[in-house]
Parts: sequence; C-alpha cells; structure tokens
Amino acid sequence: MTDDTARLPLKKASGEVPEGFLRVGPLTNIAQAIEHFAVDADGLFASVGVSGELFANPDNIISPYTAGELLERCAALTGCPHFALLLGRTQSASSLGMVGELLPHCADVGTALAHLQDLLHLHDRAGIATRTIDGSTATLGYTLFAGPIAGVDQIYDGTLVIAQNIMRLLCGSQWRARAVLLSRRRPANMRPYRQVFQCPIEFDAESSSLVFPASDLSLPVAGADPARFKLLKERLEDIRDRHDLDLVAQTRRVVQAMLVLRRCSLTRVAGELAMNPRRLNRLLERAGKSYRELLDEARCGLALRLICNTDLSLGQIAVVLDYSSASAFTHAFKRWQDISPQEWRRMHGCSMAAAPATTMPPKITAHG
Repeated sequence: MTDDTARLPLKKASGEVPEGFLRVGPLTNIAQAIEHFAVDADGLFASVGVSGELFANPDNIISPYTAGELLERCAALTGCPHFALLLGRTQSASSLGMVGELLPHCADVGTALAHLQDLLHLHDRAGIATRTIDGSTATLGYTLFAGPIAGVDQIYDGTLVIAQNIMRLLCGSQWRARAVLLSRRRPANMRPYRQVFQCPIEFDAESSSLVFPASDLSLPVAGADPARFKLLKERLEDIRDRHDLDLVAQTRRVVQAMLVLRRCSLTRVAGELAMNPRRLNRLLERAGKSYRELLDEARCGLALRLICNTDLSLGQIAVVLDYSSASAFTHAFKRWQDISPQEWRRMHGCSMAAAPATTMPPKITAHG
C-alpha cells in the first residue's frame, strides 16, 4: 500500500472506514499537544501533507503511514521523544467513537473487551485488537497490518496508553497492569514510561499489549446502563450489517491475530470463522485468495516490523512466525523480498541482536 491516498482531500468515514485506514479520533487533541511545546501546528501538519482541519472531526480518516509520519515529526520538532505517551493520556474510550461509547455500558470487563475486539474494525481497519487469557493472566493488545512504517513506535506507545485509559474506565481509576509489552526498541529515557504505566515494561516484545490478572475480566463495570448498552449495540450492529468485512478481510484479521499469538493454522482460522477448512479454502479461492497467501502476507508484514523496529534476533523472529528454524525463515523471506533478512536489516539501518531463540516468552493462547 502506498500513502498517496492518505493525502487526498478531507473525507468523512460516514459509517465506513476504508481498508487500511482508521478514524482520526485518537489524534483530535494533537494541535493542542503540539502548541504546548511552542511549535507551529499548521506548519508541522503541512510538512507531512495534511491540514489541521483533518483533526476537527473525529470521523475523518487517515492512513497509519501518515499518522506514524506525523507522530514521528511531532516527536522530533517538539524535542519530546515520548510525544505519543502525552497525547495518549488525553484520550480514552470516547476517541473510538460509538465503539468506545459502548464499552462503559457493558455488564463486565470481559464483555467490554470482547466487544472492543469484535467491533474495532468499524473505527480502525489498519490494525486489530487482541485479547488473550492463559491461566490467571490476560492481555489486551493491538497490532498493525502494515509492514514497517515511520513512527510505528509512537503509534504503539499512544495506543497502549489509550488501552490503559480504557481499562481504568472499566475497572476504576487506580487500575494498574501487571506489565506492559511494547514491540519496539527500548528508548533512551525510561522515566516517562514508568510515570505513565507505573508497572514493569518490556521492550523488544513480539507484540504490544497490557498484561493483567484474568480475574479483572469478571469485574462488573460501575455505572453501566443496560438501556444505553442495548441502544448502542443495535446501532453498531446496524452499521456492521451495512459495512461489514468481506470474507477475505475477515480471514486476514483472524490470521493476523492468531499469528501474533503464535497459534495460527488453517483449522483454527476456519473454526474461528465457523466453517470447515475445505469450505474456507473454496470460498477464498472464489475471491481470488488462499489461506496460504494470507498467511504469507501476515508473516511478511510481521517479520518486517520486528526486524526493523526491535532488536529481536532472526532466530527469535523465526520462532514468532512459527518456522522450524532461522534458515527456513530466511528462505521464506527471500521469496517475499528477493533478499535475505540480514541484508534487509542492514539496508534499513536496523541493528542485529544476538539473543538465541530460546529466550522467547512462553506461548499465550487466544481466549474467546
């Protein structure tokens, strides 16, 4: 995907977000955040080809390429490398539009997060929300579909702060995660991250997520209004019926989520879509796609992000992508990019890590 379409005149989502785009809701306070550092917001916006008017309506849309470039530019010109942390603190569930409005009216936290995962594509078709449970531990995360893009570290920083704000809305203002995992390199200054998250933080993670006790999922949401929940859910279901994902897009999201969670297989993907593997392959073939193509697409995007944005070794990345060895991963990467992953990393100025694959964290299985 190129970013040319992201620089077209302003466009409202009008109930539907095009594939690969997201609403600007989480960025609506960006001008105020920039001006706090005495930086000319209009000039900064112009430097990445957008107008400040874009952020006046939360239903306007933007590509993750433009959003990442903008956030990276903000961090550079303000002299604040943790700019997205500050911006994220000003946003909560309301930045997700009607999807966010629904969450505080769910009966319990688990139901709210299930709806967030199920309905986020009505707000954001550039990435997916992930949620897992493994024994007494649960996670809430986010991952982009795109390969490496400028400012992806800023995107993940800001998104996890918003996720934390959502958890505090649902569980109470004193809620704290057990840990925060960020799929990016460790920053030079850790202090802002400790101040914002107030818990252990792991960088160079294979995916970005909040880790918390699974018991939090059963907590009731204080102040939830069942009547308001019913009304919002009906409206969202109506929007979904009119603008839902086609089978290829649905399958792509399931493959991406399961790949990030290291549990992807044709049988599991088909089961998640309530059909048998043979039927799924047949329907995908009619649409001009195959499960193998979608898996390769997801693996390639994740590989490029991890190679460029983290210091994970190629052996570790091979494990994340479920390859039997680093050599098998290298062979696949050459098929995707016509060069080896080592060469690609050198070409893009990314550092190599020497940590062995055995240092990867334990597998977490999907919930729900």
